[in-house]
Amino acid sequence: MYDDIVEFKRFYQARLGQMVADLIRRQLDLFWHAGSPLSSAFLGYAQPFLDPKQPIPLGLMPARRGAASWPKSSSVRNCLVDPLNLPLPDVHLDRLLLVHALEFEHDPGQCLDECWRVLDGAGRLLVIVPNRSGLWAKAERTPFGHGRPYSGRQLRQLLQGHGFIPRQTRRIAFMPPLAGPLFQRFAPAIERIGSRWWPAMGGVLLVEADKMLYAPSGKTSRLHRGETAAAPVLVGQSRGALSSKI
Repeated sequence: MYDDIVEFKRFYQARLGQMVADLIRRQLDLFWHAGSPLSSAFLGYAQPFLDPKQPIPLGLMPARRGAASWPKSSSVRNCLVDPLNLPLPDVHLDRLLLVHALEFEHDPGQCLDECWRVLDGAGRLLVIVPNRSGLWAKAERTPFGHGRPYSGRQLRQLLQGHGFIPRQTRRIAFMPPLAGPLFQRFAPAIERIGSRWWPAMGGVLLVEADKMLYAPSGKTSRLHRGETAAAPVLVGQSRGALSSKI
């Protein structure tokens, strides 16, 4: 089970992980640039997909997984949080990215409720998960082979049930997940052919959605949150070294 920051970092340091990160990074440019960099955040693990030359979003990382200082120890922009109780005020963000997050939550609906709460009226959410019908969902040596994969229909229905209007559905990563150097050499061509002829087989599913201003009654946590949001914890080098609070 991919449930430690070290496992994610190790995968994305390898050649295969770098290629996947490059594919995802291309999908994020318009999403980030369409919103204000001062009110953007990610939940999960998104560091390999972010350009350090661009404005850095706020990083919210599941506490059970641990975290390392990012983007650098002198200017930390991420903290450890409970994904089901985010330490942010209501209507605070205009862009929120979920990656390596929703598929690992035991209550994905409550996680989306929290996303709805912290996004503002024009807020937009981008969810990246393993595609149920793709080969990557079966590759246990990658983070996409763990947690609960989704089909496009399943994820859109889940979003609609928790206050979001799905706008775009895309699939990427058509290269086999355990491909050797030969496959990796022809990865760009495989990506073009796969997206054209076998779009449902992409290993990574991306669904972009808008916040529904008037969500169905009871569908979002704004109506029944009575508890105080949990305080975030400063990141450290391992889960055992986390003690300071912001």
